[in-house]
Amino acid sequence: MHPATLSLPVAMLSLHCTANSPTDLASLLRNRQLSMSVKGVGGHSGECVNVSVNNLRSDSLVVRIPAGWRFVSQDSTLQDLLVVEDEVLALAPKAAGTLTCRAFCCEASMGGPEDGSAFTEGTMATEPLQKLARFLTTERFPDGAVQQAVWAVSDGHDLSGISCDTDERTLRLREFVSTLTGRPVPWYTTSYAAPTEGRVFNPAPQHLTGRVEFTQKHAGILSIVVKDDRGNTVYVLDEGRDLRQGFYKIQVEVTVHGWEKGRYAICFATDGVLLKKQEFEL
Repeated sequence: MHPATLSLPVAMLSLHCTANSPTDLASLLRNRQLSMSVKGVGGHSGECVNVSVNNLRSDSLVVRIPAGWRFVSQDSTLQDLLVVEDEVLALAPKAAGTLTCRAFCCEASMGGPEDGSAFTEGTMATEPLQKLARFLTTERFPDGAVQQAVWAVSDGHDLSGISCDTDERTLRLREFVSTLTGRPVPWYTTSYAAPTEGRVFNPAPQHLTGRVEFTQKHAGILSIVVKDDRGNTVYVLDEGRDLRQGFYKIQVEVTVHGWEKGRYAICFATDGVLLKKQEFEL
């Protein structure tokens, strides 16, 4: 009597878990138990893609589009989209439903999807993009910072594009991408020129901002200049300011539009004696 009494609850529990747990999306598509139609809604970041799903099975189904899933554009001139939040939908047998996914473009040199742009059913992205997508589910980050983080992984963009001047959240994002890619965390933030027509990113640096800290041991006259990698002064930020002894935090902003690519340094000096040098690269 006891074995028969125990077997029924176990069987019921097994059925309950099967009916309410998401099934692997790739296997559903591969086994033709689910069909999907994927369309852009305009824009290249945020809630920018609609997914229509059809349950082709004769039983109910819980569908999960996981963070790290990549929808591939059917137009080779437009960017693919990386999903950065898990999306779950329960479907009755033979039923249909729709999902709007939070996703970001992951091919910076391509054009941006438009309203109605078609995508394939997709597949899981590369492991680095999957890891980034899973990290992005831990808290809500600004769309602009997320997009630059995705491009930093997918296209090798500079981590300084991930804006974090005064935001602890985006600083954590920048540090995660640094660990993921093996590249150092920059002290500054770079903003870029407006995209040209048909593109969503322009690689031309426009402005550089950042905070520099240093200790002034003696009163003196401060100068702040930018030098190129040959030691030539290319820009004067400040000169002739009286500086007393103390600890200083100075916010700097440099317009770098049109500058040659290369390494530069912002140099802080009092009475001609170098206090601090902060390097950056364009």
